[in-house]
Amino acid sequence: MPVRGTTAWRHAILQKKVINLDRGGTFVMCAWDTCEKAGYQNNRAVVHEGVPPNVRDITYVFCSDRHKMYWVNSIRDCNNLPAGYRLGIL
Repeated sequence: MPVRGTTAWRHAILQKKVINLDRGGTFVMCAWDTCEKAGYQNNRAVVHEGVPPNVRDITYVFCSDRHKMYWVNSIRDCNNLPAGYRLGIL
């Protein structure tokens, strides 16, 4: 069993592609508008929209943690990556 926080731990994380059963079992693409990679289950963001009692959940999936964090922070703080993420080409 790898130790948490080590390189072996990060490589041991399994990623599952999100499958859309309504479209014949095809993979869901990344929610980043210019990315054409498949979205993964562990890189998802859930947004609650509406007012009670008509609240609905919308789930967005991303191909990488970097795309997810950029999208989440663009909603909150004018398109900035959080601390710890290096600016560069996404």
